[in-house]
Amino acid sequence: MKVQQLPFGMYLKTTGIYWHQSLANEYGALQLIRRHTNIPVPRPLDIVSSSEDSYLLTSALPGVRLGMCIDSLSDSQVETLVQDLHECFAQLHAIPKDVAPKYAITNSLGKACYDYRILAGLKYDESRGDTVGPFVDEHEFNNLLRAKPLPNVQHNSTEHRIVFTHADLNMRNVLVQQHNGRLSGIVDWENSGWYPEYWEYTKAHYITKLNRRWLAIVDQLFNQRGNYDRELKIERQLWDYCF
Repeated sequence: MKVQQLPFGMYLKTTGIYWHQSLANEYGALQLIRRHTNIPVPRPLDIVSSSEDSYLLTSALPGVRLGMCIDSLSDSQVETLVQDLHECFAQLHAIPKDVAPKYAITNSLGKACYDYRILAGLKYDESRGDTVGPFVDEHEFNNLLRAKPLPNVQHNSTEHRIVFTHADLNMRNVLVQQHNGRLSGIVDWENSGWYPEYWEYTKAHYITKLNRRWLAIVDQLFNQRGNYDRELKIERQLWDYCF
């Protein structure tokens, strides 16, 4: 995927037509979030496709990527950032699901999910492509995540809330005001959709494994929302086997 900064405060994402669905999902997610929350996300301006490529045009947001300044933030600034993120994810996880009522776990449009954590654990299937689902319920989702050689390592709970999820939370996708660390935006919503409530937390650990300060932010943020230690332990065992 190619991302270009354009004049007049705009960004253009370009990808091959094969991955059009990921841009369509981001476009739908941005519309959904702006309709139901005050989370700072780009304004989706247009999405078009040619015979070979797809294009997503959005507005730009102020700030810098958190990874550029995380080491220079004071502890009090980090605490404020955690609170900013907590307020955003409380709103995000409260977005109602008004699409595809037959399915619990879907992308923002009620269709199949694009999630590289899931795809990395599966054999490539040309008929399926780079999406999975949608899933009727969490039980069906759990079955897809299983690794047959590890019969005792699996998600068994079907009691998690299904919530709207960014599903790619990392230091590149969180924008902050460099002078004070306040949240100024959350970007890159291609992987978003409705997932079990722990997925945001475990995916954040899947994406970033070494930056202790960021992982401490993630832990502090989601410890306010629930205890997902068991789910993270299972995911780590699956990651170690599959990857």
